[in-house]
Amino acid sequence: MYYQRCEGFRPIESRKKQTTTIKDIAKKAGVSISTVSRILNFDHTLSVTDATRARVLHVAEEMEYKPRRKKVPKATKKIAVIQWHSEKQELNDLYYLQIQYAIENTVQGDGGALQYVTTENFQDTVNSTFSGIIALGKYDALEMQDIAAKKLPVVYVGQNALADGFDSVTSDYVSPVKWIIDHYQAAGISDIGLIVGQESSSIGHQAIKDTRLQAFETFGAAAGVYDRDRIFIGAFTPESGYELMNAAIKQLGDQLPHGFIVGNDAMAVGVIRALNEHNLAIPGRVSLISFNDVAVAKYTSPRLSTIHAYTDLMGAGAVELLHDRMADPQRVPRQLNYGTKLILRESSK
Repeated sequence: MYYQRCEGFRPIESRKKQTTTIKDIAKKAGVSISTVSRILNFDHTLSVTDATRARVLHVAEEMEYKPRRKKVPKATKKIAVIQWHSEKQELNDLYYLQIQYAIENTVQGDGGALQYVTTENFQDTVNSTFSGIIALGKYDALEMQDIAAKKLPVVYVGQNALADGFDSVTSDYVSPVKWIIDHYQAAGISDIGLIVGQESSSIGHQAIKDTRLQAFETFGAAAGVYDRDRIFIGAFTPESGYELMNAAIKQLGDQLPHGFIVGNDAMAVGVIRALNEHNLAIPGRVSLISFNDVAVAKYTSPRLSTIHAYTDLMGAGAVELLHDRMADPQRVPRQLNYGTKLILRESSK
């Protein structure tokens, strides 16, 4: 066996796409390099016509220009995480606690430092030694103004603050409501109730309408299953779930819905207890599907059908967005809205 050397043969190399530079854009748009630079940095003191500004932005988009980001030294990062929930609330509802763990692991893995603060003490605690803020939970306009006044990069987690100009990380809790309604109807259940919590900002105590309630109003009406008398609103706790289901049983009697959407797994624990005390079989008489898929969902009796939220990805995504914002403070705000998944267990037909 022998190998013959083929003269002139060259392996085919993968061709990398050439990076577009400001100089390339300037040449194609017919303007100076400094003009392109100032337009792309949204320098509104630059005196150019709207047509020129639009042409440069169009060329930049057409040539798929990506600005070089300034690297932020990871070791110097110190991130403040504002805790909206109290420690007791977090233990009742592990959703935010799981996101916190993911944030913690990601920041520490990057060599950064992290400090938890509350909505009450962040004004006195967060200063210029911090590189950025991750705000967990729900905030009203005044609270958001106070956070913005710190002049630090901010990412909101659990609240869509995109319209207010801030990066946000959320879970899709709209689509699952339709999935649950569709699932119940396919199982022959047309009387569907909702047990959900009412959240509010921690300082201003401004009520925030729950996404699941809004989705139920929309999709429930479209499916012909919406009935205001079947909606029970309280807090996202086991105690509230217990009280609300007892109220539903008392008010509706034999008209108690055969299927319930429950705001989170913590509430569902209380709902199950109330149904058991009234000898109402799950799922024989009442089917339950809740939200979040925290650890307790696998250990209730029966085990909970629930919507799985990817809290690990949410936490890591929040840190990634914050890094991006640190590197490019002028970029357009972004929202990471993570998909969710319906996990069917024994609590539903």
